[in-house]
Amino acid sequence: MRPVAVAVALLVSFPLAATAAASSSYSDSFTGTEIIPVSSVRGTFVGVARGELPAVWRTQIVHQPLSSGPTVAVTGGTFSILGRTGVKLGGAVTGGSVTVVNRGSHCTNQTYGVTVKFNGGTFDGTLTHHRRSILGNCLIYAATITGRGSFAA
Repeated sequence: MRPVAVAVALLVSFPLAATAAASSSYSDSFTGTEIIPVSSVRGTFVGVARGELPAVWRTQIVHQPLSSGPTVAVTGGTFSILGRTGVKLGGAVTGGSVTVVNRGSHCTNQTYGVTVKFNGGTFDGTLTHHRRSILGNCLIYAATITGRGSFAA
């Protein structure tokens, strides 16, 4: 089973608002893919974390429209992490930004720098919109995210 499918299956089994008492700090690399629903002001991602606290994760990021400027504010959302050891974290996204790195001329991939603050941690990474020209229209067919996260558990 693909890691993203495993992440989706595991995340369905625990509530988004699950939290753990803060006792340790962790730093992991995160990879994920966008899932539905998809909109111009909200992205929902699932994936895996590798590092000090291997885990599956899910986040929903609410932001200003990407078309409104080279840098837009992250205005809300939620996150949840389920560690391989059973540690559960979750809470609110409290801020951050999304910044254009490469607009993707001639229907190439678009990349954005993403910084997210959430209860007990931060994430810094790269969002990639994967695009193809289909019948003369440039379409995003997938979105992926990679980066580093630091959080308390």
